[in-house]
Amino acid sequence: MEHSNDFNLTLLHQVLDQSGTAIALFNRDLKSILWTQPWQDLWAVDPYAGQLYSELIPQAPPSWQAAYRRCLDGVPGSCPPHWLKLANGDRCWLHEKLSPWRDERGDLAGIIVQTEVLKTAEAIALSWTTVFEHSPDLHCLIDQEGILKQVNPAWQEQLGYSPPDLQHVCSFNYLHPDDLDATRTALTQLTANTPLRLENRYRHQDGSYHWYQWTLVALEDHEHLYAIGRLLASLPTSDESTDPEQAQVQQLSQSLSDTLDELRQTQLQLVQTEKMSSLGQLVAGIAHEINNPVNFIYGNLVHAKEYTEDILGLLELYQQHYSDPNPEITEEAESIDIEFLLDDLPQLLSSMMVGANRVKEIVSSLRNFSRLDEVEMRLSNLHEGLDSTLVILQNRIKAKPNRPEIVIDKSYQDLPKVECFTGQMNQVFMNIVSNAIDALDERDKDRSYQEVEAQPSSLTLTTVCNPDNTVTIRIADNAAGVSESVRQQIFKPFFTTKPVGKGTGLGLSISYQIIVEKHKGTLECQSTLGEGTEFIITIPISHSSSDSQDS
Repeated sequence: MEHSNDFNLTLLHQVLDQSGTAIALFNRDLKSILWTQPWQDLWAVDPYAGQLYSELIPQAPPSWQAAYRRCLDGVPGSCPPHWLKLANGDRCWLHEKLSPWRDERGDLAGIIVQTEVLKTAEAIALSWTTVFEHSPDLHCLIDQEGILKQVNPAWQEQLGYSPPDLQHVCSFNYLHPDDLDATRTALTQLTANTPLRLENRYRHQDGSYHWYQWTLVALEDHEHLYAIGRLLASLPTSDESTDPEQAQVQQLSQSLSDTLDELRQTQLQLVQTEKMSSLGQLVAGIAHEINNPVNFIYGNLVHAKEYTEDILGLLELYQQHYSDPNPEITEEAESIDIEFLLDDLPQLLSSMMVGANRVKEIVSSLRNFSRLDEVEMRLSNLHEGLDSTLVILQNRIKAKPNRPEIVIDKSYQDLPKVECFTGQMNQVFMNIVSNAIDALDERDKDRSYQEVEAQPSSLTLTTVCNPDNTVTIRIADNAAGVSESVRQQIFKPFFTTKPVGKGTGLGLSISYQIIVEKHKGTLECQSTLGEGTEFIITIPISHSSSDSQDS
């Protein structure tokens, strides 16, 4: 038996009241939806539906408001203990636990707030979180393998990495190669409750290294370490007092370091290429398996529609020439609502054909995109590659509860078929369009639905056939853009503006290699802060046989 939303909320309210827990629910705008009597009694307030949290609890500290914003991004958390004055004048230590809640479609709809009264000793223990969050030094909890379990915001302030993106990542990944063995050895000598001090260099997000002095303590569970790092200095880039012999050693060291970086880059690119090749084979296999039954359904729907139209036409003739049917027939016609059936059945079949045709388009896009492991160039329709990319990314383009659909503006000229590696070109399109959507989402998370609706996020795809037998593809967004310093590094291997764990820094580097080295073309990036970014791809329409073999 189904109930209305109001009934369900009332029932939920009663259940929560019986639990004796101080709980309240707020939507994404932090407007009250429901609350338990214990929560109302604790805060000594008399709320009404739709009332803002800031109006209900004006004494909430800024650190709590920051926790609410993080929770509305989908991250569960808690508000640090705070000595607060209630509406009735009483003071006590209060602590809140925050959990995001989602609607029936799985979209983030708001937060659940559970408020607790703490004893002074409990509050002091929990207040260590405040020290952890606001310390200027690097704090982290790591396991015996060097995996970061928790880091404080100082990591982002000093090294440029966001704390959520460092969790479950190996801390050794950011160590200077020369310090790695010494650090590993030191960790093996650490014993419970005996502090260890060491110095090493950690890599900043911009690639520079900084010296840190660490104090480490092994916890009594014998599985975790707590470490506090204090910044000493950045790694010097030059020293005018260095003698010629020392300069020669430094030059040799730098040469070896560059070679190591190049080998590492090549290795990761090979791994990435292998992954994409495997992905292409998987996608091709799935598309093939789906294609046969979809073609069967689509083909039969055409005949089913024709047969249905013939039967409905015959039924209309019967109605015209036998207007006074048997009472049993009349009764059955009324029972099945024949008029509605005659009107709805053709629409039903048309809707099924639209759905089947949509599946055919998706399968076609998957098959087109899956050509990632080709070894020879072939004549390809670049517009098909661009459209296939948009189809595959449609789930990220369509409207979401927090923003309207991203506007796609296509300006295609008539292009000849271009000699290229089709799958690799599709990979370039996917990397650039996906990055553009990331940039739009990053900008829109700070805008309201109405602001995005008034100034929509958009992607513009333009193709041009040039007089010099080349074609140009422009992919532009109207996001926040990037600075000149970022733009100059954007095609460098491992350079990324995304948090650790959300970007490898290889997508645009590999795209540049595909366009410049394999297709003898150019890939440029133009960007203006506050206006957006545009990637410009230019490749030849055809290649000589020697060029093709070299590629």
